[in-house]
Amino acid sequence: MRPPPTEHRRCRERSSVGFMIALLVLSAMSGGLAGGPAHAAAQEAAIDVAYVEDISGRVVAFSQGRPTLIDTLDVINDRTQLDLLANSELRICHYQTRQLFTLKGPLRASISRDGVTVENSKTVLASAGSCAAPVTSTFHGGLLSRGAIVKTTTVK
Repeated sequence: MRPPPTEHRRCRERSSVGFMIALLVLSAMSGGLAGGPAHAAAQEAAIDVAYVEDISGRVVAFSQGRPTLIDTLDVINDRTQLDLLANSELRICHYQTRQLFTLKGPLRASISRDGVTVENSKTVLASAGSCAAPVTSTFHGGLLSRGAIVKTTTVK
């Protein structure tokens, strides 16, 4: 048997070198897309700092770049901006301070782990009562309804 010509050997060597380069480039790209430290640091976990105890009117919350209308029993995350429209009133329970805060619109407020700050220099009314963060129940089942009127009837 005679050895293959030298031009075929060179062609095989070039294709294997090209394959190795392509493999290195793809592995470097997949390592960067898989979520390196920069990507993980950019996505922070949302921390709950308060919940809505009562609301009248319309309140828009801006949290993590998304505007949403909030309702009773909704959770408020750290660094959430609230826009209370005219004739709106909001009462929240802040976990860190263990206080009820009442906000009356129109105003813009920021809710953080440290407390409540109001932008347009209106006063924040702290209610006389205190509150606490909700705890997880150990009981299964139950019914939760919002704004539903329940009528009871006596059966004889």
